Amino acid sequence: MRSTIKIAGKAVGTGYPAYVIAEIGSNHDSDIEKAKELIRAAKYAGADAVKLQSFTAEGLLNPLKPDVDGKWIAHPAYPIIERLTVPEEWHELLFNYCSTVGITFLSAPFDEGRAELLHELGVPAFKLASGELTNEPLLKLVASYGKPVILSTGAAYLEEVRRAVEVILEEKNYEVALLHCASLYPPKYEDMNIMAMTSLQREFGCPVGFSDHTPGNTVATAAIALGASVIEKHITLDRKLKGPDHPYAMEVEEFKYMVSEIRNLEKALGDGVKRPSESEMAERVGARRSIYARTDIHRGEVITTDMVKLVRHAYGLEPRDLGGIIGKTALRNLVKDMPVQREDICG
Repeated sequence: MRSTIKIAGKAVGTGYPAYVIAEIGSNHDSDIEKAKELIRAAKYAGADAVKLQSFTAEGLLNPLKPDVDGKWIAHPAYPIIERLTVPEEWHELLFNYCSTVGITFLSAPFDEGRAELLHELGVPAFKLASGELTNEPLLKLVASYGKPVILSTGAAYLEEVRRAVEVILEEKNYEVALLHCASLYPPKYEDMNIMAMTSLQREFGCPVGFSDHTPGNTVATAAIALGASVIEKHITLDRKLKGPDHPYAMEVEEFKYMVSEIRNLEKALGDGVKRPSESEMAERVGARRSIYARTDIHRGEVITTDMVKLVRHAYGLEPRDLGGIIGKTALRNLVKDMPVQREDICG
């Protein structure tokens, strides 16, 4: 597996800015103009990509489900899924609209027909939801397209993730990013276990990230501090709107603030090499001490401890040199309150 992948020409992996995905999900509320507004909002908020969900009711959900007594009844979510289906013709319209706006279009297919639609459309990468982790036929098909695969791993054991990765690699597709998440909407903080994301990185050596359904940006920014290369977060125009995804999504200004916090944190994280920054270089002189003459010292005098002092700023010998000059002879006259230099002292 590759440690870095590319999505629409943008490198994703350690050492690169986090790839931020604004998840529209079903928050378009079956209104294409609202979907376009969300695309514009995601661009304004600083996201790298927007993501929809490409499903059909019949390809996603069985129309019957057992009730508490085990009797099979009409699935109450089925008409909701039917209503929130992204029509086939929307895909090309929104793909082209994203190109116009200047943001990458992604969508998560939930069946092979929608995967083929997205492939023919020319999406630069595929996102697969956590529920598809064990859907090996879909994994194989998507992997066979040879495009990067971003795979969410919510509610999964490590061995299940390992098997899903094996299926993708069997198709000779080595561009995989794994997203840790908690498949709860929303989850509690204690459900998050974001340290598991680092376990994925150690195990697979590929870009890892976090698909976040928690309120606010605390967990998303913490994931960045732990090495996330991808952040996915739901976006909405108004959390009070009706619909399954609105209540735990970020409103536009909140999303914008999160992206700003992520970018600031990335700057603060740096490259891990312990060294002073360029801006700190002056402090190496200003905040450090050196050896100064406490009194006038005449040429030929033997220097004693009461003749010198350690004070700021560091324009002379370092404090560690103090023991090496005591008992030595001054080679020239040293003026009170002036720094002592190496060439001022004999031997």
